[in-house]
Amino acid sequence: MSTLYSATTPCPTCSLDTFHYQEVLYEVPYFGNVLIQSGHCTNCGYRFFDLEYGEVGKPTKIVFTAEDAEDVAKSLVVRSRTGSIHSPDLGFSLEPGSLGEPFITTVEGFLQRVVTYAEKLKTLSPETSGEVDRFIARVREKMERGGFTLVVEDPLGKSLVVPHKPHTISYST
Repeated sequence: MSTLYSATTPCPTCSLDTFHYQEVLYEVPYFGNVLIQSGHCTNCGYRFFDLEYGEVGKPTKIVFTAEDAEDVAKSLVVRSRTGSIHSPDLGFSLEPGSLGEPFITTVEGFLQRVVTYAEKLKTLSPETSGEVDRFIARVREKMERGGFTLVVEDPLGKSLVVPHKPHTISYST
């Protein structure tokens, strides 16, 4: 970790010279160098945080097959802010949006997120609750048994799958 810039400047909220801002370059596993920008105001409490990639790769497409429960429990999914993940077998797609949330988790942990998103959808759209319940049941069944494919695509090449067994994955650019 190396500090690139540090200063006390006027706060964007209260305008007093009490905003402490810092930029740090940090090596993060799977993501490479990232620029972490943070700041806080000691007067009003305003906080700021952002993360930018220090380097980018080539666009990638990764096809991962979870053959069994062990693949689900022990393989990792690394998603950058620009990565999308979909499953043609399970029928969902997670797109990055304008500020996608990066994460590193197991395939099981990722599918738990999918279930959580689906449960929120059920609350927002009660008329589709039966369809959402069937989707959730299918995802939970596949979490226990495997037998599905995840496709991870990233225009900056920062998202990936770290398989528990090497034969369950294919890469392309």
